[in-house]
Amino acid sequence: MHKLRIVFFGVVFLGISACQNSNRDLTTEDIEKNNPESKKSGPLGNPVFKDTAFKFGEITDGESVQHTFVFKNEGKGPMSITNVQASCGCTSPNWTKELIAPGGEGRITATFNSSGYGSANKQLVEKHVTVSFDNSSIHEIILNFSANIYKKENSEDNQDNQ
Repeated sequence: MHKLRIVFFGVVFLGISACQNSNRDLTTEDIEKNNPESKKSGPLGNPVFKDTAFKFGEITDGESVQHTFVFKNEGKGPMSITNVQASCGCTSPNWTKELIAPGGEGRITATFNSSGYGSANKQLVEKHVTVSFDNSSIHEIILNFSANIYKKENSEDNQDNQ
């Protein structure tokens, strides 16, 4: 009878303690783990880039140049680019807006306006674009580009010096 009483009170104690509220605050991670929309079902895409950095070399102040970063979806599921954010207002990004099937290619084109960046000593300027993906093994990637920009000599200044 004594053992039965201990088992009974043990079960009651466990039942009561399991029903108590936790005093711990919820974190963003707790919310994401329990959100059915944040759980991806099915296979993910996997963007594999041909290059993630590009050097334009020497360009003249005021010149606009562009480079297209190309990637292949080597994953087993379709993926998409959700956003591309340039590091400054001097860069305009354009990207593939359609869903990229497995085996398909996506593109991010960065057009850089070098106005105001030139110097006599061919200043090195480095910029980037941040690319965000959906349904991908990679959530975000940074693509870099650089250029040595020299300032044009004014033809009027050359005539004054002669």
